[in-house]
Amino acid sequence: MEEAVYKVIEIVGSSKTSVEDAVQNAINKTGKTVRNIRWFEVAGTRGYIEDGRIAYWQVHVKIGFHVDQQMQEENRKETGSENKSNLDEPVKYRCLVCGYVYDPSKGDPTAGIKEGTSFEDLPDDWRCPECGVGKDQFERM
Repeated sequence: MEEAVYKVIEIVGSSKTSVEDAVQNAINKTGKTVRNIRWFEVAGTRGYIEDGRIAYWQVHVKIGFHVDQQMQEENRKETGSENKSNLDEPVKYRCLVCGYVYDPSKGDPTAGIKEGTSFEDLPDDWRCPECGVGKDQFERM
């Protein structure tokens, strides 16, 4: 096996029918925005109960995907040097996992982040609104 580097994200999938379907739902949804998924680990299982019966299953899944080094290098070439900046425009950051772009001029209304908030000023526990990874998985554009 070739040496590889993996990133792990945590997702909670749900299903009204089974634990297996909840896992598959988590993987299917994640696969729409994350490339190179290679493995999963069930970290926990719980269920929601209504009227004394299981209404649906929730499964906490860790999903591992291969880090695509070539994509990261291509992104850097497209955007130029990491030190390049235009003083008239706010510095944007791109999520390495799903490609979401944090634009300080827009903020993140879903998380209550006001327009004009720089990436550096985001709270340490801020998460990507698309895939849920932390700030450490973003690169400067």
